[in-house]
Amino acid sequence: MTPRIRWAPRLQPLLLERLYESDAKGIRNVELCDDVGLRLHARCRAFVLVDRSEVDCPACGQVFVVAASGTTRCPADGCDWSTTRRDYAESLRRHYAHTGRAIAAFSRFHARYPGARSYNDKILLIDELVHSFHVEEASQSPVKSVASKLLEGNKTEVIRFLDQLSAVDPAEKERWRKVASETLHQRIVKP
Repeated sequence: MTPRIRWAPRLQPLLLERLYESDAKGIRNVELCDDVGLRLHARCRAFVLVDRSEVDCPACGQVFVVAASGTTRCPADGCDWSTTRRDYAESLRRHYAHTGRAIAAFSRFHARYPGARSYNDKILLIDELVHSFHVEEASQSPVKSVASKLLEGNKTEVIRFLDQLSAVDPAEKERWRKVASETLHQRIVKP
């Protein structure tokens, strides 16, 4: 059987909820933060590949561009896997991997997350990504949340989840946002 294209799955909301709840309690669960961050990084990598019409060969792992028409063969020596643009498009539909107008947010996280070393840097990048928006090209204004592309569930479920998540402990969430804002400001004004 010929291997099929697979894209990184969306994150289970429960993992993000556990991370935010532990952080709000002052518990720095580094292992959970890394797990969530790496899963989101893999998902964002998928969007970066899709934006460039690229795919990871499911047979050998080689990354290559899928032609706009016809059949594209994997360029790796000894690999005979191939795909068509139609199969590629179907894989995007099955795995909800269309980038929409949020490629800037996905690309930014994909580029920055591997360089994040501290727990604070990682959780700030995660929070920034989860709260990013698709941007209207003409006006550069936010249109809708990117969270439905990152988290399992339909758009309504994801929005409800994010609303509940931010209401877990309003005082603690506000404290966390203040710390996050100050930390981001410090990073921006540093020479």
